[in-house]
Amino acid sequence: IVGGVLLTAHDLHESPWGDGRQVDGLIDAGYVGDGVLLPEYLCNCMPVVGRGLAILQASIRRSGSPMHEVLGGIEQPNVIAAGAELVRRLAALDSRLQEHTHPLAGRASVFVGQVASGEIYNQSPTEFHLDGTRRWLPGTPIGEVEEEYRAILTQVAQETGTEVGSTFLVARDAFELSDGPLLDAFQEGCTAVMGEPLPRGAKPFVDDGNAFVARAGIPAITHGPRATGAHTLEERVQ
Repeated sequence: IVGGVLLTAHDLHESPWGDGRQVDGLIDAGYVGDGVLLPEYLCNCMPVVGRGLAILQASIRRSGSPMHEVLGGIEQPNVIAAGAELVRRLAALDSRLQEHTHPLAGRASVFVGQVASGEIYNQSPTEFHLDGTRRWLPGTPIGEVEEEYRAILTQVAQETGTEVGSTFLVARDAFELSDGPLLDAFQEGCTAVMGEPLPRGAKPFVDDGNAFVARAGIPAITHGPRATGAHTLEERVQ
């Protein structure tokens, strides 16, 4: 059998700082091959399915300037209260999403990881910021996911007298692999090295493999070292 290996390197990989445009450009230009191997930190399963991911960055604003609570601030639209209502509604959405499950990939979700507002305890701020994620299962249209999210933002803005805006940054779409030569060959290699094939499972995060499957329609396998502390200051591999 005659074949070749194409090694590629690109920038703008990790969201939210990078938007994946370089690897998307490589894919669209046809630099894909017949299959892809990615050495990300996943070692305990053969990831045949994975959820999609969008990064949520919402801002709630009111008109005017920051002001002391007793000098008119308490009469202004309360961006922190509006932010709390947004967090509550996203939590309610996450509860409903528990019904959307996949045997391997788990469930769809929405997650709030960061909120910020205000400068001092007795001042009415003009902005509230929220950052989080939305993950969906294979077969879910991205447009429907974004529409559902933006409907919540519109409702919060109307009910609280604030302006609510947000970016919905799609990091990668969901994917699901079918059996084929690449998976068979990889499992044969695992059996030769470890004595048994890897169990079929899910990729809990997203990486560029999602794009090769969803965007290019070619199989992509993520397999690498055992790692701990992902996205913390104490990342380690074993």
